[in-house]
Amino acid sequence: MHATDLKKNLIVFGLAMILFAGMTLFTAKIETPFDGNNTFGFPFLFFKEYGGKRTYYPPNEFSILNLLLDILCSVLTILIIRTAFLKIKYRPRK
Repeated sequence: MHATDLKKNLIVFGLAMILFAGMTLFTAKIETPFDGNNTFGFPFLFFKEYGGKRTYYPPNEFSILNLLLDILCSVLTILIIRTAFLKIKYRPRK
């Protein structure tokens, strides 16, 4: 593996993490101030925190599988965008 390949992979992974964090924060539902639940994850829900006034508080829910699927979706999205960009950039001109 060349240094340029490693650099490209790190850039793709870094952009995927930024996309993952942005989408998680943008789609998060923070409803505990209004007797609701906090949920995090897009497109798969990976964390749910129960809130509000209740007689019984169930334990918070966390799914490592859904978290990994969310990260995988972010990586695939960045790779698809990168591939499309490279095809447009280097297509032969007539």
